[in-house]
Amino acid sequence: MATGRDRTATPLIERAAPRALFAELVAGALDETRVQPSPMAIAYLIELLDSRITAPPPSEAAAEEATLAESLYAARLRRGAERVLRLRRLGDRALFVAGWFGDSLNRRTVDIDYYGDVGRTAYAQLADALAPQLSEDTWPGLYAELSERFGDFVDVLAEVGDRTRVGCSEDLLRLYERYVLTGSRRDRRRLLRAGQIPPDRRALRTWQ
Repeated sequence: MATGRDRTATPLIERAAPRALFAELVAGALDETRVQPSPMAIAYLIELLDSRITAPPPSEAAAEEATLAESLYAARLRRGAERVLRLRRLGDRALFVAGWFGDSLNRRTVDIDYYGDVGRTAYAQLADALAPQLSEDTWPGLYAELSERFGDFVDVLAEVGDRTRVGCSEDLLRLYERYVLTGSRRDRRRLLRAGQIPPDRRALRTWQ
């Protein structure tokens, strides 16, 4: 995962205190996508962005070498705090990559659906692992929400990523063609942000 190259493509992040900026970006992305998570989930997304886009700890960076399936299998073999830690890292990894790098995943053998399946599973198992250990449902409930609404949170992180790359060059023709084919609301927002007027897909279907 070429995080170094992608960080240079987000100069907006480097000009402000990351956590405050991420809070603002997440709030804007939630308004745009109309996703309505719990306050804890909002705070979790901000923390995830802050920990992932700023330099991760060396131990976690080394863990990125394992595939998602290998990481999930290894987590299942652990018990107690070690299992909880591995499941959380795996869920966070799948969520961040699917949201921040989703476009590049669509051009790979391992696609975004694979990340979604593993991420949902990791967060669901994390919620189950924590439930017997805690008297309150706060943390198990949070991870259950991350599992059940994984796709919504991927959309939110993708929107945050789009907002930080506003000033970068982009293949508008490819984006335009994909919007015509899929009608993606996210692609429509990206075209508008780039100063382009998206075509009316209903008129295009009639013409075709």
